Amino acid sequence: MMSSAAAVIPNEATGRADERGLRILAKTVYRELKAGGHSKSEIVGFTNALLEMLTADARSGGA
Repeated sequence: MMSSAAAVIPNEATGRADERGLRILAKTVYRELKAGGHSKSEIVGFTNALLEMLTADARSGGA
C-alpha cells in the first residue's frame, strides 16, 4: 500500500523508491522460502507460477 505522503512525491523519485521496495520484497520472499526449507527447484517453480499469473493477467487486460 502507498501512504498518502508517497502520492505527492514526483514520479521519478517514486519510481526509484518503488523499485527499491520491490527488490527488498523479492529478497525477503526468497529468504523466507529458503528458510522454510524449499529447494532451488521449488523456488524457481514459485517464480514461474508468479510469472504465469502476471502473463495471464496482462493478456486479459488486467492492471
